[in-house]
Amino acid sequence: MLHVMAALLPGTILYFHFIDSRIFINLAVAFCLSLACEAICLALRKRPLLPNLTDGSIVLATWLLVLCLPQSLPLWQLGIGVIILVTLGKHVFGGLGQNPFNPAMVAYTALLISFPVTMTSWNSHSVSTLATDVAPTSVPSSVEHWDALSGATTLDRVRQLKRSDNMTKDTNTDEVSHRIQEHYLSSPWSLIALAWLAGGLYLLLLKVISWHIPVSVTATILLLYTGSNFLGYATLLSPISVTLSGAIILGAFFIATDPVSGPSSRTGQLIFGAAIGVFTFIIREFSAYPEGFAFAVLLMNMCVPLIDHMSSRKQTHQKDEPRIL
Repeated sequence: MLHVMAALLPGTILYFHFIDSRIFINLAVAFCLSLACEAICLALRKRPLLPNLTDGSIVLATWLLVLCLPQSLPLWQLGIGVIILVTLGKHVFGGLGQNPFNPAMVAYTALLISFPVTMTSWNSHSVSTLATDVAPTSVPSSVEHWDALSGATTLDRVRQLKRSDNMTKDTNTDEVSHRIQEHYLSSPWSLIALAWLAGGLYLLLLKVISWHIPVSVTATILLLYTGSNFLGYATLLSPISVTLSGAIILGAFFIATDPVSGPSSRTGQLIFGAAIGVFTFIIREFSAYPEGFAFAVLLMNMCVPLIDHMSSRKQTHQKDEPRIL
């Protein structure tokens, strides 16, 4: 737990510096509330308090949740998310080691569905007006004001721009795409994504996590968007920019690698990560939600028992096969 928290710290500091200074206030409030809820749940279940409160699991899950939320989210909504994380995400299934779903993603999706406006209102104080710089004569009025250069809101704006009539009829798509890449890759969000990547590589180096899930998630995303561009489906964002956008890097290294809600076998982890990449692509490109990582993780959490069963069955079958000499 301490190694994972250490890996999260550089990206969190960059988030504080470049995006929103309220993140540490939100973290402090969320930590206090989550520990209090954890203590209440443990007391009701008649479990020892000190070992469970100091194992770091609830602090880490809360930290991940706060990183996924807009820091402008009202504190009472943040509080609801923390309560959902502790109760529905963790203790309703029996506590640490028993939860079939990632607690942070359970809370995130509950907040997104319940409060869609505040959950997609990102701070724009550090953002340029990309829309007017990219295509001043072709950007529809609905996307004149961009909220951020990464995250769900930006992905939504990119999708609106891509699907607009003006974009398809009057605009040089390659030129717009090129300008978007310049703004996107030079934004603070790309730097923060690289910090998550550095933290993930640190965890891989220490063997806190294995490479199977992060590599399969990111490789699948890269493959799908590269194939889409090759087939002429205009994504506006390059495969590299897409990989650095939204929750993909943070999710691939810190969320999908949760050992409790993920598969145990290496083969299962590859399948799990690849399927998360596929569902993220489908939800981002074809659903009403511009960011699909949380939904993809929860969908695949439901499939973990089947993945583990099939993986173990395949391995057992291979061991039992007679060798032909």
